[in-house]
Amino acid sequence: MRLFIHGMQSSGATAFTRMLAERPGCVALVDIPNNFAAPRVTTSQDFVAKAVITTAYPLATHVERFRPDRVILFLRDPRDNYASLRTKQYRNHSGLMDEKFILLDQLFAERHRFDAVIHYEDAVAVDRGVLDDLERLGWPATPDWYRYSRSYDDILGSLWAAEPSLREDMEVVFGNTRGNGLSDRFREKPRDPETEERLAVLCPRLLAHYRDRDAGKSSGCAPVSGLP
Repeated sequence: MRLFIHGMQSSGATAFTRMLAERPGCVALVDIPNNFAAPRVTTSQDFVAKAVITTAYPLATHVERFRPDRVILFLRDPRDNYASLRTKQYRNHSGLMDEKFILLDQLFAERHRFDAVIHYEDAVAVDRGVLDDLERLGWPATPDWYRYSRSYDDILGSLWAAEPSLREDMEVVFGNTRGNGLSDRFREKPRDPETEERLAVLCPRLLAHYRDRDAGKSSGCAPVSGLP
């Protein structure tokens, strides 16, 4: 099975994909660099790959090349995502930062085209719904996977063994994954009214979605499902 994750830079999608790479025997491209499209691969092993949203390579290009069986749209509250990304030196790589948030909103509007939509906030909370979604997609995970027990050397070794040409054809990175597992320590950054106004222009639909989630939490309602 091939599983593809698509999300914004600084959304936590790399850390989530790193968790999915705990699947025994799988091959993983935890973070395809923003200046590369997903590769064409030949292995029949289970394979998970993640690429960020850019103006250089649309989702259709990644899908045509990687040929995934399932595609996940990974979301993070755009207010936190924007606050995080604007501090990164790569924020305008492969497209201006604001342009990429416009693309993110378009993808969110078309979320019915994805096999699942997973929220960063639910993933780091080890929400049972995220594990249920992965089970439904055919990539069952357990809470133990949140503690990264597989070494980076093992992930790279499996990748080179399955697709040796990638060693020369593309860069392999691990993004901003840090620590010993997926955690919630970067959640809920301080709110900036100017950023919120900016996002109301760039990605109004996704911002409204997260405002609804906030309202649901404050009223004690159940969280919004991660499914389309």
